[in-house]
Amino acid sequence: MVPPLSLLQQARVFCPKPYKKKVTGSQHLNYQPDFNENKVYTYNHESILLSGLPEKGLARAGIRIKSKVEISGIGPKLCLIRIHSIEAAEYNGIWPTSSFSRSLKLTQALTGQLSNPIKFEYSNGHVGNLMAPDSVSDDSLNIYRGILNMLELSMKKMQHSYSLQEAGIGGICNTTYAIQENKRANLVYVTKSKDLNSCEEKVQVVTGSAYAHPCRTCQQGNKNSQATATYNYKIKYARNEAVITQADVEEIHQFAPFNEITGGNVIVEARQKLALIDVQKHMAEVPPKEFQKRGSLQYQFGSELLQLPIHLFKIKDVESQIEESLQDLVETTYEQLSSDAPAKALKLMHLFRAANEENYESVWKRFSNRPAYRRYFLDILPAVASHRALRFLRHKMEKQELTNWEVAQSVLVALHSSTPTLDVMEEATLIVKKHCPRSSTVLGKVCHLSYASLCYKQCSSSDSCSECLQLLHGFAGEALSKSNTEEISLALKALGNVGHPASIKHIKKFLPGYAAGASDLPLKVHTTAVMALKNIGMRDPKMVQAITLEIFLNHRIHPRVRMLAAVVLLETKPGLPILMTLADAVLKEPSMQVASFIYSHLRALGRSTAPDLQVIMAVRVLSPKFDRSGYQFSKVFRFSMFKEFLMSGLAAKYLVLNNAGSLIPTTAISHLRTHFLGRVADPFEVGITIEGLQEVFAKGYSPDRDWETDYDFREILKTVNYQEKGKSVRDWFAKCYEESYFLPLLMQLSDWKALPSDKPFASGYLKIFGQELFFGGLDKNTIQNALQAWYGPDEKIPSIKRLISNLQSGIGRQWTKALLSSEIRHIVPTCVGFPMETSFYYSSVTKVAGNVQAQITPSPRSDFRLTDLLQANIRLRSKMSLSMAKDMTFVIGINTNMIQAGLEAHTKINAHVPVNVIATVQMKEKSIKAEIPPCKEETNLFTVRSKTFAVTRNIEDLAASKMTPVLRPEAVPDIMKMSFDSDSASGETDNIRVFQIRDEKKDRQSVEDVSSGNSFSFGHSSSRKERFVQSICSNASTFGLQVCIERKSVHAAFIKNVPLYYLVGEHALRMSFKPVYTEAPIEKIQVSIEAGHQAPAKMIRLVTFEDPETQASSSKEAVKRVKKILDETVDDQGIRKSRSSSSSASSTSGSAESTKSSPSSSNSDNRASQGGTQTNLKARQYKAKEKKFYPFGDSRSSSSRSSSSRSSSSRSSSRRSSSHSSSSSSSSSSKSSSSNSSKGSSSSSSKASGIMHQAKKQSKTTSFPHASAAEGERSIREQKQKTQSSSSSRSSSTGTTSSSESTGVSYHHSKYNRQGEMKHIKSQFNSHSNYDLSTEWESHLPKVYRLRFRSAHTHWHPEQKRSSSSSSASSESGSSHSNSSSSSDSSNRRSHTGGTSSSSSSHHHGVTAGHSSRRSHMSRGVSIHHNHDSSLTHERNFLGDVIPPGITIVAQAVRSDNRNQGYQATAYVRSDAAKVDVQLVVVQLAETNWKACADAVILPLKAQARLRWGKECRDYRIAAMATTGQLARKPAMQLKVQWGNLPSWIKKTSTTFMQYIPGAALMLGFSEAHQRNPSHEFIARAAATSPRTIDTVIKVPGVTLYYQGLRMPFTLPLGPSSSYNTQDITAWNVFPEIASQIAQEDQSTCEISGGNFKTFDHMSHTYSFNKSCNLIVAQDCTEHPRFIITTRKVDPQSFSREVHINTSSANITICPAANSSLLVACNEESVLLHSGDSEYEKGNIKIYKNGATVIVEAPTHGLKNVTFDGMILKVTVAAWMRGKTCGVCGNNDREKHNELLMPNHKLAHSSSAFVHSWVLLEETCSGGCKLQRSYVKLNRNPTIDGEESTCYSVDPVLKCMKDCTPIEKTSVKVGFHCFPKDTAVSLLEWQKSSDKKSASEDVVESVDADIDCTCTGDCS
Repeated sequence: MVPPLSLLQQARVFCPKPYKKKVTGSQHLNYQPDFNENKVYTYNHESILLSGLPEKGLARAGIRIKSKVEISGIGPKLCLIRIHSIEAAEYNGIWPTSSFSRSLKLTQALTGQLSNPIKFEYSNGHVGNLMAPDSVSDDSLNIYRGILNMLELSMKKMQHSYSLQEAGIGGICNTTYAIQENKRANLVYVTKSKDLNSCEEKVQVVTGSAYAHPCRTCQQGNKNSQATATYNYKIKYARNEAVITQADVEEIHQFAPFNEITGGNVIVEARQKLALIDVQKHMAEVPPKEFQKRGSLQYQFGSELLQLPIHLFKIKDVESQIEESLQDLVETTYEQLSSDAPAKALKLMHLFRAANEENYESVWKRFSNRPAYRRYFLDILPAVASHRALRFLRHKMEKQELTNWEVAQSVLVALHSSTPTLDVMEEATLIVKKHCPRSSTVLGKVCHLSYASLCYKQCSSSDSCSECLQLLHGFAGEALSKSNTEEISLALKALGNVGHPASIKHIKKFLPGYAAGASDLPLKVHTTAVMALKNIGMRDPKMVQAITLEIFLNHRIHPRVRMLAAVVLLETKPGLPILMTLADAVLKEPSMQVASFIYSHLRALGRSTAPDLQVIMAVRVLSPKFDRSGYQFSKVFRFSMFKEFLMSGLAAKYLVLNNAGSLIPTTAISHLRTHFLGRVADPFEVGITIEGLQEVFAKGYSPDRDWETDYDFREILKTVNYQEKGKSVRDWFAKCYEESYFLPLLMQLSDWKALPSDKPFASGYLKIFGQELFFGGLDKNTIQNALQAWYGPDEKIPSIKRLISNLQSGIGRQWTKALLSSEIRHIVPTCVGFPMETSFYYSSVTKVAGNVQAQITPSPRSDFRLTDLLQANIRLRSKMSLSMAKDMTFVIGINTNMIQAGLEAHTKINAHVPVNVIATVQMKEKSIKAEIPPCKEETNLFTVRSKTFAVTRNIEDLAASKMTPVLRPEAVPDIMKMSFDSDSASGETDNIRVFQIRDEKKDRQSVEDVSSGNSFSFGHSSSRKERFVQSICSNASTFGLQVCIERKSVHAAFIKNVPLYYLVGEHALRMSFKPVYTEAPIEKIQVSIEAGHQAPAKMIRLVTFEDPETQASSSKEAVKRVKKILDETVDDQGIRKSRSSSSSASSTSGSAESTKSSPSSSNSDNRASQGGTQTNLKARQYKAKEKKFYPFGDSRSSSSRSSSSRSSSSRSSSRRSSSHSSSSSSSSSSKSSSSNSSKGSSSSSSKASGIMHQAKKQSKTTSFPHASAAEGERSIREQKQKTQSSSSSRSSSTGTTSSSESTGVSYHHSKYNRQGEMKHIKSQFNSHSNYDLSTEWESHLPKVYRLRFRSAHTHWHPEQKRSSSSSSASSESGSSHSNSSSSSDSSNRRSHTGGTSSSSSSHHHGVTAGHSSRRSHMSRGVSIHHNHDSSLTHERNFLGDVIPPGITIVAQAVRSDNRNQGYQATAYVRSDAAKVDVQLVVVQLAETNWKACADAVILPLKAQARLRWGKECRDYRIAAMATTGQLARKPAMQLKVQWGNLPSWIKKTSTTFMQYIPGAALMLGFSEAHQRNPSHEFIARAAATSPRTIDTVIKVPGVTLYYQGLRMPFTLPLGPSSSYNTQDITAWNVFPEIASQIAQEDQSTCEISGGNFKTFDHMSHTYSFNKSCNLIVAQDCTEHPRFIITTRKVDPQSFSREVHINTSSANITICPAANSSLLVACNEESVLLHSGDSEYEKGNIKIYKNGATVIVEAPTHGLKNVTFDGMILKVTVAAWMRGKTCGVCGNNDREKHNELLMPNHKLAHSSSAFVHSWVLLEETCSGGCKLQRSYVKLNRNPTIDGEESTCYSVDPVLKCMKDCTPIEKTSVKVGFHCFPKDTAVSLLEWQKSSDKKSASEDVVESVDADIDCTCTGDCS
């Protein structure tokens, strides 16, 4: 028996010796297939390739090729294959009912290409090299490979089932064999299965997705792209040969964009059949041609790489075709941007790819001088992405034929689009070296960043990217050697784009802690270097994790750098050990900024649903400590969403990096991440730093201010070595004294380091798909240039002068931009020899065109400034348009230069926004007027269309190309064509119409011609109805147009309910303007705005209000109409008139609405109103004979319509009983409303028995499941008040809009009656089993949302008092119910005692009015009692009656018949110190009663606003009130919004919005409590529980949200303040006063007294240095200091001291005098000497006295004030100085861990050491300070690492000077660096060594420091 060949031998040996040994016994025959010489084997061959969805009834596209295949053995191991009798057919139709159609032209083309036979090596079932003439194309050779692929077999004789890696057309892939043998028939059946996803070498091409990274966790459970092939063979064997008689292949490629199981998939199915039909013994004829080796069986890519899969056309003369396409594209976009412009741009790009450099040059010469052609040429050519295009661009750069802007955009597109081949990299490197400046210019940034992105793609695809890395590494080294910050940043960002691990050692040179000089680099460089590690972490996560973790753990590094290092660390998805290390470090983190940032980041990641994030345990470790960190600290906010059934997700992250407690973030980074198709991409990231801009706004720079300080004295504080500098320092100080008036001689500090201040005002960067495209900053020069342009004459800036001149003469411009945004292609071979491509294209063309002409009066002079425009009249005529056309195409199927067959999903987006305006602006007259042409034809603003087709094209017969919709509309089941028609009887009419257009005809074409251009259509006319079209139109007939949104959706989800099938079909969305028919043509639409004294003159219609009562009595027809409406029970309200000789006490409800009366009462009202007088509107007389109408009064008392008419039966029953009782005692009824006229029925007084009768009746008819217990109690009280009130005042509040807390009812009931009411309420609720609210349950609720809000009680004294005989005392409640007035209260009291009263008298009113305010303290509502109650109640006049409007806005349609049509808005403002009253009225220009009214009243500590609209502003209503008060005795604010009846679209929108509130609240940290809140009320409350925290409660219908301990980013002004006075707050300055108080509370103050000091961050310390050396209290610690404050003891035995305040413009000294007063000197000049001198002011410095205290203010220098009384020194700095100070007062950054920061930025070990480090020493002892700084040796030898050591201090301590003796010492803690005792240096050597600055601290010990000395002799 012959031993079997090994797998390796089978793979390498092609033709072993013939197996001729006789078979005996159990020996197996040799059935390795082979083709014998001198034999011709003829096969029938058929190959089919189909693309489509797997379900039946949907369209597919494909091809079928039938042929005869002859295989001949022409020598050992060599065979010849010939294909003839070819028949090609195309499939394009519904599967499986349609059939293949023969294509004669395609058959002829294939016959021609396959006419030449080829040779191939074949032995034992293995195909070797292929040999073919040069005339055989790669595409033809691949078809041969498809046939030969079936002949590849790896047979093992001794195994029937095995697996191996087998070569094939698609690469070397995992293959499984199963063999069965039929010995009787001499047949062997072989089945092999190939997993095309498991390949050692896979043949494929992937382009365009280099910036997306694979999500390995996502791909483990879901494969978006899978392919498998099954081969079935039947082999006939004999003793000496084995022949394949039949072979069947079925290969399936599955593409699932979503979840492969539940998301749906697209398949490409390839099938092959090979059947032996004849074997002849003769020698095959070999063509006399030269055969060349053309590769192996593996597929070779050819024309498909250049062929775009979205179109097919012949290229004959490429140059002329380019010119024709370019001209066609320009003409298509010249007049109006066509929707097919992106397709034409792609066609032009295809032609460019087929052209060469000579063609480019020829086209360039012809069109380069024509702007429109030039732009398209430079847009399309870079997208070609070939080395030829790059070489052409480089030559143009060398010849300087391109501008810098053209070079920048061309290089940007070309390098990001190119595939990094060797030729492309060579050209790109030459461009960067020769034409990209290494500077911060736009071109330099774009070139280097784009080149780095190309280098990233090269390093990702291969390891040979050393050349580009070497170039960028050299750039970084040169930038570091020059210390150029801008170049360093550019180099680091470029290295970050590359993201290669080889760059780590170069980036380390810029990281603090890794290089000696790195710590001296600016903070900007450190942050850039850390962020450069982000992309590297994707390739080498472990190395990046080690670096970033080390940076984070180093507390000496700036917090911002550490936070960014943590961001990069978490981006690498570290394991649990690193996460726990990070969490443990955060627990010990002294900086709250860093701790809050890391915790919020971990918590945000822990909430992610993405499968590749797991950080929950680390969050649990940190949660107890950092869960309530405030918003003043750095935070990370993250929103993520990942859907398993889509296998897609989205994550948005917002990083806020605060600095020193600033309200505005110093740095903000927004980052977007997507998960799709098993990959992760970062489409967008933007970062903004505004640290410098914060300072600009805070200090309030003016344009004429000097941007530099007058004098820079930073050198004073630098380290000066006394031994080395000596005399030169003294001379320099003397010079400083002369130039800047410095009084004290400031000496050196130890290793002082300034904070950098030369930073841009704002900077930012932009990343797209993880690659930084651009970065820049707004620096000082840019702002200066902008200010110069605005304030300076245009002579200095020629561009502005040229622009104004061009505007006057007229400017016509057109700008277009074509862009191929995305080209993603994935090409793999199929078993039939054709490539299967999955690709996505996104292209767009944008056009901006316009003509602008301006007329400026007066005409600009030669010295014209831009500010002069504010005094000029400008007439601007503009006609512009913005158009965009975007195409997105997804293709899957066959793509070659001969044939295309597959599925195409097209999405087209078109937008067209025309702007045609004639505007006139008169700035001096405050007038603006604009004219717009009317809508005369339908205009599409925005259109989105999507459709999926089955497409077949072949190059030989383009006219026969077909595009069949995958889903035909007639295939949708009938149930989807039906619509439900509601029998709605609603009488409400809206301007929005929704209609469903259907068409039952099934005449749609199943196949659409490509050339017809009708692939997307909404229909040809609006009259023709289409299927599945929904249209929503908002009709604005006033202006002759309507805005329509049409939607069409036909999808295949009825076949299979999966996400993909919802996309397949046809979808469309269109937004358009359509003209509306009007009686007379509209000539134009005119909008005018007039402000000032001319506003009344521009009014077209007088604003008048018609009293509904007089309107109802104006004519008999009106009465009849009202009666008819009442009889039909429509929701309207009657009108009742009555008179009263005495004034009535009015009681209003905060949110109640008017209720409808019964028909009987309405009739009586109508009869009473018939005798009234009519109102003269045009004269604006609102006075009737016995009443006054208040149009801006409370709509609850005068509204004719209310939602209360739809109230529950309990209220209707109570009204009926009330009406019944009123009929029996009508003589005692009176009106209760703001206008002394009630619109409801009057109610009579009744006794307690009447109360119980109504309560019992109500309990029988009320449905309580929709009401709360508080509502029930309130309704009982309302009934009592209605029946017991002496004035019989009518409250029109409803239960649905009332508060749930019973906040509006006065607390005047007796205990007995209140208990009875509560018992009755409980009995009512107990009768309903579905609603149970017990007091036990209430007691378990959190108190924060059950607390009562009590409003502030403030008295206001108006200038004029109303007489008691004509005015009524009114009390208003901020809740939903009326408070009892004084008269009604007295009536209530009488009712409780059994007395009765029928009316209210003025005498009684006067008696009880004085008790109203006292009783209001007991009210649980929002009550402010003052004599201006009319401002917040219903008695409010229309301001238009007494003052003219302040602004008038008219929008009208100018008609041909000159009739007024449009709208007019007038605004009125009346204000004084106590109240601001604002009213806005919108009316129609036509004589209608529709109006919209908005009014607001602002009082100190209270404000109210309302919006009403409808007939006389009475149909709809929204009201809001904001007030201050208390919540559980804590200062609080409340906002309450209430509404009545609202339009249906607002209700629907709010209902939809409410669904998202609980989820959003949960993400923000709110808790939820389910309460039955009123359905028409919104309440938001905030109570200050501490200066930094508030409790928040939000009550919306159905849910209550609360947040306890919400931290505020600023300090609330809660404590007593001497400057704060409530009386100083007026209606106008309430907001500035509050902001001012907050700012004062947020100021930082330092205090020095005796031996104690309290820092800016409120840390108290004691120090033991009280001698005659100057001590730096506080100073500006930036590179350009603005101030420095020092102090020193005058007498060592006392606490008196002198203070020196040195600024850049003045030198101030304050010292005590003999008479215990203070002397003040400014620049050596005594000030404030005389008693009459109250203040001294010079420049920006102000000095004054307040008693014995001297106060200095220098706000422009950063000093808010400095106060000194001789003993206590207080320094208050400006808010913008936060984090920029140093000295004993600290750095003012709200971080308490770093208070003891010494000048060298090290933390002192004790407060004494800290104070000593800020002592200013002198050169000699003559000045009184006899100390110097010296390094000391530790007086013991500690054991370090097992060795006895000698230790020296790393920081100096204070010691007496030479020849001086200490007389007082103190102990300070100092760090020591130790050396082994045997190798230790001496103390002198240690002092001279530079290593001590960076030396580590081995031990910390206490040593003696001298604080007072006595000197003998010359101690200098």
